[in-house]
Amino acid sequence: MAPYILGIDLGGTKVQAALLDDTGKIIGRGRAKTEAWREDEEVFKTIADVGRAALAEANFDAKNLTALGIGSPGPLDPERGYIIESSNLKFKNFPLGPRLSEEFGCPSIVENDVSSGTYGEFRAGAAQGANDVVGVFVGTGIGGGIVIDGKLYRGFSKNAAEVGHTIILAEGPKCGCGARGCMEALGSRSGMTRQIRKAIASGEPTMVAKKLKKETDQLSGGDFRAAYDAKDEVVVRVVRRGAKMIGLGIGSIANVLGPEIVVMGGGVVEAMPDEFIHRIAKFARSIAVGFRPEDLKIVRAQLGDDAGVIGAAMLAKEKFVSAQ
Repeated sequence: MAPYILGIDLGGTKVQAALLDDTGKIIGRGRAKTEAWREDEEVFKTIADVGRAALAEANFDAKNLTALGIGSPGPLDPERGYIIESSNLKFKNFPLGPRLSEEFGCPSIVENDVSSGTYGEFRAGAAQGANDVVGVFVGTGIGGGIVIDGKLYRGFSKNAAEVGHTIILAEGPKCGCGARGCMEALGSRSGMTRQIRKAIASGEPTMVAKKLKKETDQLSGGDFRAAYDAKDEVVVRVVRRGAKMIGLGIGSIANVLGPEIVVMGGGVVEAMPDEFIHRIAKFARSIAVGFRPEDLKIVRAQLGDDAGVIGAAMLAKEKFVSAQ
């Protein structure tokens, strides 16, 4: 039977799934809000429901699935398929892979969500043809992925590429991981929302204040774009500073890895104008050593929301089908 692979992307904001046929074409999709403040079992039910929705849209029976791949925030234990913990979700030592294998009756892999997205862009998107790639995805948090010599790099820890937890500003704002001054705390959607909340608390006027009434409220990428386009002073200041900090982080990473291309994705990047990417690139190139400015390529991802599900599915296919 031709291989059919289910790819799932678990993020802090949404869960997505796609069923890929033997040619790599998406033939069924599912999607739902993560509601990350909920307990692990509730979020797991959403993951399973979204996967089943993708199968249902394709009128596909789960018993015919060849394999399943899921991209998840980490740190992870990919060999056992466990989420060790997550700064934006309540999972702790959770057997995500085994539970999904039981749920869908097929072998599974668990990979970092942004590593999956980066691999999707490497195989089918903006980084096709490159051998050395760094992915930086800016959403609820900031995650990364690394491809070296055409292979996804996981490192000894199996959790390499946590670029969002690169320290950019010593003693800076506290990150969800517990450290201070991480790129994620300064440039992610949640990090920038916290900075806007502080401005509101100090009495600064902003058009997004009405969207942040409850402690759990978060600004969407669209909210940031609308306020940015309206030249809201608080939002423009926070976004421009966030772009600078992300750029400094990418420049530092480029100094270590010397990538052929840096692919940027995630909800914030997708929502913001090109000026946002240009500012990131400006500050990255300002500190990159060993590159001519034009040689440090920083581009938008091409696959959008499909990057993570395609990458997770391709990694699962390579493990369970191509290796046979």
